[in-house]
Amino acid sequence: MKKLAIAYLSAIVLFMLGFFAYNQLSHTGVKGKSIALEFANNQSVTYKQAIEAYQYLDSKYRNAKLFTYGKTDSGKPLHLFVISKSKDFNPQSLKAKGYRVVLVNNGIHPGEPCGIDASILLAQEILERKDSLWNYLDSTVICFIPVYNIGGALNRSPFNRANQNGPQEQGFRANARFLDLNRDFAPMFSLNAFSFAHIFHEWKPDLLIDTHATNGADYQYVMTIISTHHQTLEEPWSKLYMNSMEPFLYREMQTRGYEMTPYVDPMQDTPESGIAEYVSSPRYTVGYAGAFNTLAFFTETHMFKPFADRVLSTKEFIAAAMKYVHHNGSQIALAKSQSVEITKRKEVFTLSWTLDSTKVNELNFKGFEASYLPSKVTNGKRLFYDRTKPFTKPIPFYRYFTPNITVKKPNYYIVPQAWREVIERLRANNVYMEQVKHDTLMLCGVYYITDYKTYPRPYNGAYLNYNVKVMATSDTIAVMQGDYIVRTNQEANEYIVQMLEPHAPDSFFAWNFFNSILQRKEYFSPYIFEEFAEEWLKKNPELKKEFEHKLATDKTFAASTYAQLSFVYQNSPYSEKSFMRYPVFRSRE
Repeated sequence: MKKLAIAYLSAIVLFMLGFFAYNQLSHTGVKGKSIALEFANNQSVTYKQAIEAYQYLDSKYRNAKLFTYGKTDSGKPLHLFVISKSKDFNPQSLKAKGYRVVLVNNGIHPGEPCGIDASILLAQEILERKDSLWNYLDSTVICFIPVYNIGGALNRSPFNRANQNGPQEQGFRANARFLDLNRDFAPMFSLNAFSFAHIFHEWKPDLLIDTHATNGADYQYVMTIISTHHQTLEEPWSKLYMNSMEPFLYREMQTRGYEMTPYVDPMQDTPESGIAEYVSSPRYTVGYAGAFNTLAFFTETHMFKPFADRVLSTKEFIAAAMKYVHHNGSQIALAKSQSVEITKRKEVFTLSWTLDSTKVNELNFKGFEASYLPSKVTNGKRLFYDRTKPFTKPIPFYRYFTPNITVKKPNYYIVPQAWREVIERLRANNVYMEQVKHDTLMLCGVYYITDYKTYPRPYNGAYLNYNVKVMATSDTIAVMQGDYIVRTNQEANEYIVQMLEPHAPDSFFAWNFFNSILQRKEYFSPYIFEEFAEEWLKKNPELKKEFEHKLATDKTFAASTYAQLSFVYQNSPYSEKSFMRYPVFRSRE
């Protein structure tokens, strides 16, 4: 009897232990494994190890949860790891309680994996309550995308980054469809981009950090950064960034042992010639985030520095950003909300910018002396940075731009339902649209494409259209039941204008979504059309006068009877109105 009692008690204890263990693992339903990070030994985790690390943290800590958000082109889901001190993992609820959200995107270029390892390390340290990191979460939620470009991460090799100092193996720049995902936020050719948009618009981050390593010149810094350009931000965000956040981050990184500088892209061969900031368009993470009033950073660690330093400096930058957000949450919330309201009301938008070379700042720069030595490989000279000769000196720093193309927004755009790929992308980016209830005729603003150029080789999956010129006019358009009205009184206004104005550099037109309008579909037979042309010129003396002037002054025109008949055709009622007519219409001014 005593043995039975002991066995019974033992069974109860085992059941309770099993129940406790089940609860501990119930977040993911999968038992994770603790991962020993080996970045100090010049090794980066694999994709599988990264996910297992987050599964382990999910199973161990109630303040952490690993989510999946849709598919990627690799066939694998996109993960999001969230640390919430309050154990609330509902983004709407967290925002309502006043929490700020920091989103870290890793592995967009898996050959630059420092952020992948850094984020696992930082997540562990936060959850183990090291230093002050845990306290930063009193007002902030931190979210990590473990690996964004999964297909590239799975394509590992020691030879993917020719100029990089480790790790021993790294991923490939392009994804499973051979797309550079840091050129895909505007066109959204990848499933990755749709899954990212789901995360981005559900969590609405106040700050987005996209982790990279850079090629280029040699210098003393481990960390450089690119931010959403301050001139593209609305004034409240711009002021807060320039006067408070940027100075804080530079000071804080120096305190943490990783002094940083703006991204080094020399105006000529070497940094002494000066460096310039970027205005990133919506194809890039930073430009895409900025279009929705999210301040974003590229962290760009230097490829020549040891992998361990690149990992640790990335971790410290994310921690520094968390610290700033924690201490300045109310100012960030106010700047963002005010900026959103300005975007809703703003009338004029800048589509492209030009560097203002007349405004030059000085940047105290820590570099290495450079010279040109005879090449031992080619018959020319090579650029050589002498790391035994460091220097600190002021160099020119260009950070101001002037608007190049501006446009006054319409009250609304009309997007015909036929252009379903465009509608799908607008919807994925939380653009509010109304469908027309009845067929109707509307007097609309209309663009005709008068000129454009196309790159002769594909760029990230498209033969990108650029230098687009338009002629604005008005016409009566048959708007059909089910077509979409996109009003410009919403939070997504900047994105809407950038994507629907055809002459914007990252518009849907630029990315080939409307290429079918660039080909004529109806034609004429010269021998039949001749008689109509004769009569039409007689009935339209002004057109005949223009025809004769062109005949007298344009030798090419005068030498081609087809061009002459084509001129009449294009100025007749038979002319195809839809040819070169941009199929997204504007409210009439």
